[in-house]
Amino acid sequence: MAFVKFTEPGRSYAAKASVSKTGMLSFSDGCRRRFQMNDYTHCVLYYDADTRRIGVELTNDASAEGVRKMRLRETGSDVAAKSFVDYFDLGIRETIVCPVDRDEETGYLVVDLTKCRKRGGQKSESGRTGT
Repeated sequence: MAFVKFTEPGRSYAAKASVSKTGMLSFSDGCRRRFQMNDYTHCVLYYDADTRRIGVELTNDASAEGVRKMRLRETGSDVAAKSFVDYFDLGIRETIVCPVDRDEETGYLVVDLTKCRKRGGQKSESGRTGT
């Protein structure tokens, strides 16, 4: 196997999402690349209260029920989700960072709120922030 030169120092390629206390759901550049988020303009959000997971269905259908416009950035993507965070009373009191995976059954991106850490490295208590 040949060596491949790494030319992107200083960047993270981990698939992560952050949820801010203002309700902004942001995806890392690694997440944007791994899950081809550049191919989509919108998403629909879901919540599973039993497992404390957010499901993100990527779509280009701007007329889908509950659809939200995604903003693609050079360093990732984000979606305004304040009403979603408030509706499900997610208890986000400070910005948290969570791993992102793809659910094989639904195809949704999954943000697991039980595996989050506070921005800055501390694990959030019981999967909830500010408690």
